[in-house]
Amino acid sequence: MKNDNKQQKKLTQTDYKKMWGEDGPYSQVRLSEETRILDDSISRVFLVVEAEINPFTFEYIKKNRKQFLDDEPILQLLDHAENRDKFGYVVSAGEIELQDEESKRFARKQADMTIQTLIRMHTFVIKECGIQKESTFGIIRDTISDDRNFVWNEKAGVVDMVEDQLWESESLIGSSSGGKNNKMRFFIVCVFEKNFNFKKQSAISFIKTLRAISTRIKVEIEDAEAFHEYVLITALLSFDAVPAEFIESLVDECAVKGKPIFQKDYFVTNVKKPTQQEILTFLKQLPLDRDIRMKFKE
Repeated sequence: MKNDNKQQKKLTQTDYKKMWGEDGPYSQVRLSEETRILDDSISRVFLVVEAEINPFTFEYIKKNRKQFLDDEPILQLLDHAENRDKFGYVVSAGEIELQDEESKRFARKQADMTIQTLIRMHTFVIKECGIQKESTFGIIRDTISDDRNFVWNEKAGVVDMVEDQLWESESLIGSSSGGKNNKMRFFIVCVFEKNFNFKKQSAISFIKTLRAISTRIKVEIEDAEAFHEYVLITALLSFDAVPAEFIESLVDECAVKGKPIFQKDYFVTNVKKPTQQEILTFLKQLPLDRDIRMKFKE
């Protein structure tokens, strides 16, 4: 993908509405089980991967197609997606008859590939339109005493005090863990209820509830990523805050038409951002009947 320097596009309210997200692009990838019934019995069962792309992102990428001549998955998506009005641009990303574990792996691989394709499209729009989120992390400063600064020790899993001569207030920490604004960074995985379909309306409901709870408990949300089976939230909590209060409030209060969105089991860490494989390992253990501590590789 080429990266030409040019003036950023100015967004209108209509543009934001076409993005589906409240302050940025929102699309979704669905991996579903399709049962085909012939006469009075089940004929075959298929795993189907389908993507719904918000109109603004699809049309903006299509307009800038020349920027993606070396990205075949995006070109394929542009060529095969159909405009389905309120459902945005819909494209089939593959299907396979459900027979064994290999068919499940194939479907999962297709879904993951489609997710990464949409992320590249969203990233292009975010950069072009100047809505990129801040991603640098600064030193943690104790406001009570000017000569005490702290940094996250990723290996030990604790906050260490450092000497003044080692850190200036402008010093940056190139780690996704640690802290910011005198708060600790946590990574939280909330798992969708089985058969829950995370569509546009439920996503908007989730965002509103997340904002209300984070405001009430004074939690700063840095990021929230939705996947097929779970949501990964990156949040900043003050050192005296109890993470469980925030997470359990989220699990209890997030609902669509009175039905809960999330399962009661969740995963939280402040060591480092969990990889997809680590999250999938956690998902395989559900439902939990005891506390499980996952070990991370250094």
